[in-house]
Amino acid sequence: MFLSFKELQEKVNFTIKNEINLGLDRMQQFLEKVGDPQDQIEVVHIGGTNGKGSTLRFLESLLKEAGFAVGVFHSPAYRFINDQISVNGTYITDDEMVEIIEVFNKHGLSEAGLTEFELQTAMAFYYFAVIKKVDIALIEVGLGGREDSTNVMTPILSIITNIGHDHIGFLGRSVQEIAYHKAGIIKKGVAIISGEQKSAAKEVIKKEASLKKSPGYFMGEEFSYRMEDGKVSFHSAKKNMEELELSLQGEYQAANASLAIMAYVLLMEKWNMKFDERVLKAGLVKTEHPGRFELVQKEPPIILDGAHNEEAVDALVTTMKKNFSEKRIVVLFSALKDKPIEMMVRKLDDIADEIIFTSFDFPRAARAEDVCQVSGLLKKEFEEDWKTALQSAVSRLDDNSLLLITGSLYFISEIRTKLT
Repeated sequence: MFLSFKELQEKVNFTIKNEINLGLDRMQQFLEKVGDPQDQIEVVHIGGTNGKGSTLRFLESLLKEAGFAVGVFHSPAYRFINDQISVNGTYITDDEMVEIIEVFNKHGLSEAGLTEFELQTAMAFYYFAVIKKVDIALIEVGLGGREDSTNVMTPILSIITNIGHDHIGFLGRSVQEIAYHKAGIIKKGVAIISGEQKSAAKEVIKKEASLKKSPGYFMGEEFSYRMEDGKVSFHSAKKNMEELELSLQGEYQAANASLAIMAYVLLMEKWNMKFDERVLKAGLVKTEHPGRFELVQKEPPIILDGAHNEEAVDALVTTMKKNFSEKRIVVLFSALKDKPIEMMVRKLDDIADEIIFTSFDFPRAARAEDVCQVSGLLKKEFEEDWKTALQSAVSRLDDNSLLLITGSLYFISEIRTKLT
């Protein structure tokens, strides 16, 4: 499998830009040349600051359990660029990626000026529509929503998990500004599900839904959940369920699961299909999501968690305090420059016995030395090379300690190439 688009380019020649360049014109013009594959598939579009990946994985598992061919496009990669495009858990093959690029080259890819993410998105649409012909595709927003390259189709359902301070250099500094970008995935007459709780952000989403005449299903209003003794209950006007078990760890996963349940209920209704609670229960316990509170080694424990902004770190810290308060915690951390690094680090200081700050080969990665200066912890250090930092962190573990590797999802992707 391909670790990067550079490796794919060694197999088949094509032009690509490695940058963030928001806007839909390039995508729309190029997709038209290849037959508008995005209009040939039924899509659930999933955006939000945190939890969109887990919500996607819960919904994927529910729909697979119900017998559907489910396409998934997510970002960033867990390990290989192939794993960002899959059908029922099977990644697109190297040969299929080459085949799509060859088709795209014949339709003017070199002149299209697509960024790396735009090309990935176009490949996903083409794969699901032409090569695999899936029943349903779950498409995760890359950045924001309104001008994100995934936002070129009309889905059958939209989901906005929540709004937090993320990519503040691109989306704005206030939750209202960020919510405006996220709410851009709401389409005319298409139902929107949201887990947002902050009134300022929720009002932005509701306003957009009202303008588009889109039915709204909001957590705490049209549906709700409760978690007690590790079991989840779900309540809505349409369905009520008790004693649901989840495979993904962390209390915040109950909120993500409830969004997926609400989506599953609405999809079954839309397709005039029988709702089967046994299918739902089985799907929830079979859900897998690499890099989200993922235990990659049991003794001593090594946990990977892509807590890539302030709200995600909050959820991670709560889970760590609840489950590992008796352990000595070593943290290995790296983040992107456009994240609220100072607030994230201060929260990790609260649970860490020692922190090693590192960096990785990515244009927006923060320097380890710069991030280290933010920490108020006495036992802290930095090492710019993440492989050396990882070796150092693992060497400090004993029977009473654990290693928590967290920060950027792109960093977690790099780490997984070593640990899994």
